[in-house]
Amino acid sequence: MSIKIAHIQLLPLITGVQKVSLDELTRLDKNRYDNVLICQKPGPLTELCNLNGITCLYNDKLIRKISPINDLKAFWILYKLFKLHNFDIVHTHSSKTGVLGRLAAKLAGVPLIVHTVHGFAFPAAKNRFERNVFLFMEYIGTKCSHKIICLHEDDKNIAIKKLKAKDEQVSILANGVDINKFYPPTINHKNYLRSKFGLPETAIVIGMIGRLWKQKNPEALLTAAFSILKLKKDVHFIFAGDGEYLSSMTQLVKEKDLQNNIHFLGWRDDSDEVLKTLDIFTLPSLWEGMPLAILEAQATGLPCIVSNIQGNNSIVNNENGALWDLNNPNMYVDLLLKFIDDSSLRHQCGKVSLNNVLCSHNIDIRTSQLSSIYSEFLKNKVSICS
Repeated sequence: MSIKIAHIQLLPLITGVQKVSLDELTRLDKNRYDNVLICQKPGPLTELCNLNGITCLYNDKLIRKISPINDLKAFWILYKLFKLHNFDIVHTHSSKTGVLGRLAAKLAGVPLIVHTVHGFAFPAAKNRFERNVFLFMEYIGTKCSHKIICLHEDDKNIAIKKLKAKDEQVSILANGVDINKFYPPTINHKNYLRSKFGLPETAIVIGMIGRLWKQKNPEALLTAAFSILKLKKDVHFIFAGDGEYLSSMTQLVKEKDLQNNIHFLGWRDDSDEVLKTLDIFTLPSLWEGMPLAILEAQATGLPCIVSNIQGNNSIVNNENGALWDLNNPNMYVDLLLKFIDDSSLRHQCGKVSLNNVLCSHNIDIRTSQLSSIYSEFLKNKVSICS
């Protein structure tokens, strides 16, 4: 008898968090697991799920903004779905769906409730009141969880110390990468892809992949690009991603007449090819869990220059790239210039990046470890054994 799992996401996008869920949905043994995705509405994520034979259910009351009445309706819909489909496992992701999903699963009597922390929300709260609200909701979610999966040690410590999770309740399971898709290109392949994207073969190309909104802080890279292009003309910058900042950033580049050097690719489903055109990967995020974009860049053999925040600094250091202080934008520019000017540094850091992924972030190994977590907690459940 197959194990029925519902993975809960909010938006049907293909960003880092959703990619993690997609890997879990599609890579777990289909002879053993019957996977279902629950999210707000149809979109790119559900299209890929449908192509892979994954059932998708919808809850249109799931929205990012906090709305007590709407959130109560979303909670009730989740509860009814859990009761109707009799899931053995409910696996939630991120903060909003994590709280609503775990609470509804607890009330519905789901045998195993799992939550993956993709970065806690309360450290990024605007004020103390908001922080305390987020902290309390995470505490409630923790009390409803059988298992909490953290991506690194820092978040595990937060779960135990601030949310009062039990040590045995928390597991560390780092994100993984498909090394058959993300790998260093040959020179010929890199040049071919640059021609495809309209990039010069000899230019230094710097890029970020991620949603163009507050969390990813793309305006920091754009400001740095303006400074660098005053000094160096043969450098190109790529922004791969959609989002609410796209229009204003595009307009600003037009006003400065830098369209030839700064490229907005919009949302892409070929991020592996985008990465293979780059010399340097960067991510100036304000908060993160463990960015899949960084791991994919590392698998491609790229040095990574990223903001020094929790999540980023668990996978990037001075050996495979560089960390910069969000309060010091000049440091960001200086580090980018340093890597632009030093090809041997780029090469050496890229080698360490690749080795890091091969040793610690293989998606096949991660999937096997996740299956073991499920099995350990369900092996004595009557609902699975009957």
